[in-house]
Amino acid sequence: MLAVIGMVAILYCYYGGEAGASGDAPWEIVEMPVAVSPGDQVSPAVSGSRVVFNDTGRSADGWVVMKDVFGGAESSVYGPGVSAGPDIDGGFIAWQDADSRVCRRSLADGAEDCVVSTPAAELALSGETAVTGEDGGSTISRINFQTGRSKKIDSYSRPGMRFDPDIDGTQAVWVRMRGYGTSYFEPLLVSYDVSDDSWSYLSQVGGGASTSGESLYQRGEPSIDNGRVLYQQRLNEPGETWDIFQAEPDTAGLPVVREPGDQVNPVLADNILVYQDNRDGHFDEAGRWVGEWDLYVMNLDTGEERLLCGAPGDQVNPAIDGDIVVWQDNRNGDWDVYAAALSPPDGGSAQPDLTLSVGPVLWDSYADYAARELLVLYRIANRGEGAGLDVAMRQVVVRPASVTLAGDLPAPAARLNQGQTGRFPVKYHVPPEVSRFRTDIYASCRDEEGNELWFPGDPPSM
Repeated sequence: MLAVIGMVAILYCYYGGEAGASGDAPWEIVEMPVAVSPGDQVSPAVSGSRVVFNDTGRSADGWVVMKDVFGGAESSVYGPGVSAGPDIDGGFIAWQDADSRVCRRSLADGAEDCVVSTPAAELALSGETAVTGEDGGSTISRINFQTGRSKKIDSYSRPGMRFDPDIDGTQAVWVRMRGYGTSYFEPLLVSYDVSDDSWSYLSQVGGGASTSGESLYQRGEPSIDNGRVLYQQRLNEPGETWDIFQAEPDTAGLPVVREPGDQVNPVLADNILVYQDNRDGHFDEAGRWVGEWDLYVMNLDTGEERLLCGAPGDQVNPAIDGDIVVWQDNRNGDWDVYAAALSPPDGGSAQPDLTLSVGPVLWDSYADYAARELLVLYRIANRGEGAGLDVAMRQVVVRPASVTLAGDLPAPAARLNQGQTGRFPVKYHVPPEVSRFRTDIYASCRDEEGNELWFPGDPPSM
């Protein structure tokens, strides 16, 4: 069976000129210390200007504290004894205590609801519902504060098989390790609707095995906002690093950020993405990428990216709500909480937001099979507010080099309006000895003002 990997790219039509260079865009970032106290302040979450965090300086067992980004005194919420969280959403704070109770407190009147659940290490809150990930990664639970009940919604008998839950509205996401007999376990993104208990995979099932016989992909840390799911992913091969992808059912994901080093822990609020990045690091003697963690921010509508915080030490565990970002920071020697208020660059006029995904991969006829000409049907969808004109696949780079294009690339689509999808069939000549190949697609389009735009960047020949 042939496997085609790495064939998806997220495409953005930018408004005029070059985009995406760090520092080029007129972002305004105002940084503020939130909690700089003795001991460690960790696991921050934010809603509006309110920040909650776990203050292990107050107690080694954990203590939930709240503070306003723009000033004022800290407010004790609960402690000691915190095993998961805290999180904050819609006027409520949630956490799990040392007695395995998941509690939610109203900021309006201080009323508190607690539900006994599975001991957890991860917690996410949205309105009346929280989802938790069990310490050890074997169970995902749903807590319904309206009914006062807890329910296991995904579990496995071995640790490390269910992890990294998040929730927005009625849609929860997490990572499930799916087994293939005794061969290997593959990490797949799961989408679960809390309103009707339905679920589906957001990742292509059966992505294949690596050269070591393990899953070809590693995945983690999905973040969901308004139905869009971003997560971290890497090819499970020597020398490969983590990148940020967008989930697209029946594909291996759409790359959003691919830079040197690791890009991990994405968090999302509308069109603003924040993530950890150590692109200024290096490979160590064991072949692992190492370096201090910085934070970067990207406007997904325009593709503009810039450094959010590159202070000494590490900046990790970001969270975002609206234009406020919070994170853990050890520039002072222990973990503190910092925040930044963002003013993203103006994206100009309405622009296309094009994503490329892979459809069916097949031998179109027996004659094609005999000639070893494999058909791949690409789809380009416009999810933006502006039209993309003369959308074309312009260049393909294939590895190994023995796999080549069989014929010309498809003709351009004259116009893709908002919500429209174009199909682009491409044939490859695949020698019999090749069972897997990787191809990177470059494409171009024009915006309404006639600017020619290349995606995901200039191809190597330019």
